Amino acid sequence: MPSWDDVRTLLLVAREGSHAAAARAMGIAATTIGRRVAALEQDLGAKLVRGRRGALALTEAGKALVARAERAEVELVAAEREVRGADVHLDGSVRLSAPDGLTTYVLVPRLGALLAAHPGLRLSLASESRVVDLSRREADVAFRVVRPRESSLVARKLATMPYGIFASEQYLARAGKPRGVADLASHAWLGFDASLASTPEMRWLLRRVPAARFAVTMTGTTAIAASCAAGLGLALMPVAFQGAEPRLVRVLPRLDLPARDVWGVFHADLRANARVKAVLAWGAEALQG
Repeated sequence: MPSWDDVRTLLLVAREGSHAAAARAMGIAATTIGRRVAALEQDLGAKLVRGRRGALALTEAGKALVARAERAEVELVAAEREVRGADVHLDGSVRLSAPDGLTTYVLVPRLGALLAAHPGLRLSLASESRVVDLSRREADVAFRVVRPRESSLVARKLATMPYGIFASEQYLARAGKPRGVADLASHAWLGFDASLASTPEMRWLLRRVPAARFAVTMTGTTAIAASCAAGLGLALMPVAFQGAEPRLVRVLPRLDLPARDVWGVFHADLRANARVKAVLAWGAEALQG
């Protein structure tokens, strides 16, 4: 029997397209990836991958193995979820995925409360913008600002995050404090790039301030908040960020701005898992506090 670790390595190589990309995804050396694939080929007596213009391509034997391995992976992940889903113990690990700004400014400052309440809990916290695949156990729980549509996932509303317009004292001293919506077009703005222009906050801004001048556009809320605190311009962000970043000053607080719901999402098989319940309860308290 070939090593399942070697088979999983081949799966990742097939998905990422190269040893280097697979190594980055696994956090190991590319040479280790190569050795595992070579060991699998030796065990099976078949060539599984071929190099092509710096990337890798599966042979017919490799394609056949990957197809079967993907089906086996689905069953193994489902079996693991079923076992973990019935776990009533709070000691153990939980993998949590959350957006970068939410992680930095809301969750991390309140991690101490979770760990103090559950000292046997081991939390793996991934700060990322992408939507992780919970069916493949890329995470046990995900905090998302968009409710999922997959029937296999359970989504629980944790909180509604109000938004505000922020600047730094440094910026306001230089550019002046806006007194109304009409003043906003004359200010420098910090916001998402075109790939995230459809978010509620960006739609509001582009609708109410169509002539908004963006000094910098970015793909993450942590970078936007840090740039705002550094005095580069105005930014539309969750009000909750201000508690962890004292350099942020809210302007036009009476303005009617969008709010976003935050959902705690997990696979239905983990509905009864005690650690998942604990993380969801903590997340709701952190977001509402």
